[in-house]
Amino acid sequence: MTPGGGDARAAVERLARAARALITGHQRPDGDSLGSQLALAELAGALGVATVVVNHDPAPSTLADLPGAALVAVGASLPSDFPDRFDLVVAVECPELERAGFDGLDRLPILNIDHHPANPLYGEVNYVDVDAPATGEMVWRMFSAAAIEPSAAVATNAFVALSTDTGDFRYGNATGRAFRAAAEMVDAGASPTAVAKWIHGRRRAAAVHLLGAALSTLRLEADGRIAVIELDEEDFRRAGAGPEDTEDIVNHPRAIDGVRAVVFLKQWERGVVRVSLRSIGAVDVRRVAERLGGGGHANAAGCTVRGDLASTRELVVAAVREAVEAAS
Repeated sequence: MTPGGGDARAAVERLARAARALITGHQRPDGDSLGSQLALAELAGALGVATVVVNHDPAPSTLADLPGAALVAVGASLPSDFPDRFDLVVAVECPELERAGFDGLDRLPILNIDHHPANPLYGEVNYVDVDAPATGEMVWRMFSAAAIEPSAAVATNAFVALSTDTGDFRYGNATGRAFRAAAEMVDAGASPTAVAKWIHGRRRAAAVHLLGAALSTLRLEADGRIAVIELDEEDFRRAGAGPEDTEDIVNHPRAIDGVRAVVFLKQWERGVVRVSLRSIGAVDVRRVAERLGGGGHANAAGCTVRGDLASTRELVVAAVREAVEAAS
């Protein structure tokens, strides 16, 4: 039987058997993905395992100061010596291996570390815990399982992962388990003040222009229960912005009184629309995303739809409307 579940010890044991591991995460990395990867790389080093951290896309500029972030390789191709000089792939927060954006990762054994409910357990070892508030919290538990004291850098990266994936401890996954882990991370050297400054206290001008463009398209549907915003190719061009500058925009309309769900449509290349979904309470947007080939969590999910903005908007809003009605 393929190992699965919240077994941090099994994950540590598999990692420790590797000589050189490639660590990667999902495309367009967020705080949980990047913070988890960086913390995991330090754990691997303490276990005597050499690592290379590779992501398909750059992380948002707000994550540039994470300890070790400058050492992450970014590009559309795997290292030239892959797979010959590696013996393990560690996929971090990838509900499907394809989310990493690289072909050929399955040529090596895979350690799958994730907390998404729809993860199909594609690894040789699957450390998948759907009750975890963030993948970073799972990696944090691996240090305890390995009997290795985490450094302040590890605590910082894990805290970034945990705080961003819980929406600064505002989402439904901000459980007692999340707060207990956060306290441990702060005691180990993480600074909530510094992390808050990185994540919320600094923005590129292009990102602010992009936020303005998105909010200018705001429309309310379903008697004000659904907020819809969007960005097209021209918006990105005028702002001088890229996909990484869209981080956190989706959360702004969720603060509107009466809004139960947010649909954020992004088109930076013709014929492809990226959709970010957020919701409140019992409105399950993960099911909407899964119907459209994506995934995520009940209150935070996403998908990619091939088509134009108008037709995608109609399709997604109709599906979200059903979710809102079902939760009423």
